[in-house]
Amino acid sequence: MSADRSATRGKAVASLLLALGAALLWVASRVNWARIEATDGLSPQRRFDVTGAQWSPWLVPLALVLLASIALVWSLRGWALRLLAIVLALCAVVAAIPAIALLTGPPDTDYAAKAIDLAPRFRVLLTTPTPWAPVLVLVAAVFVAGGAVFALRAARGAGMSSKYRSPAARREELERRVFAEHERRQRAAAAGGSSDGADAAAPGAPTKGVGGLDDGDGGHSGSERILWDSLDTGVDPTE
Repeated sequence: MSADRSATRGKAVASLLLALGAALLWVASRVNWARIEATDGLSPQRRFDVTGAQWSPWLVPLALVLLASIALVWSLRGWALRLLAIVLALCAVVAAIPAIALLTGPPDTDYAAKAIDLAPRFRVLLTTPTPWAPVLVLVAAVFVAGGAVFALRAARGAGMSSKYRSPAARREELERRVFAEHERRQRAAAAGGSSDGADAAAPGAPTKGVGGLDDGDGGHSGSERILWDSLDTGVDPTE
């Protein structure tokens, strides 16, 4: 059905965006976010690099969570998938917070020194951030947020499939199927009425059942399925 295809397409796009977000978070965790220049008063001035994993320790765990969520996107539906979309949106926010803080304000020298476990004997002279490194995290956060949106759309699309439709919607669909089948067989009977009557009475020819449905072997299983589905939903196929 179109709703199922739409849900599948939404899950595919969500999976792609989540994979891209996880990849960018991993790359951001490997590059340098800042450089510290420090001295201990005894040796020449030294430089220390602060990687993304040191500045923001949850980048790698978030990347792993995103990879695991791809499997969940395909295995969940309905409210469970909606809840997953909310969690993914929160992950995007959590990932973006340290990047926004580094881009919008001066680097926290004490935080940078603690991130790399700088020995107490060193005195930090200068902390220089890498502007483009946090941008990777912001782009990843956008991808993750987009994945959450498509996962939410997939949850809504899957909720409209026939399996989860309301009883009234299922009844309406079954009525259309029964009446369409009935009209098709009436047209077939009218077209066959001009043929030799002996052919219609030939041994083994299918007989008409309830609502014009054939009781013979040909098309029996499909007609019987429609008949029983109609009775289950309160539709009278003989009307």
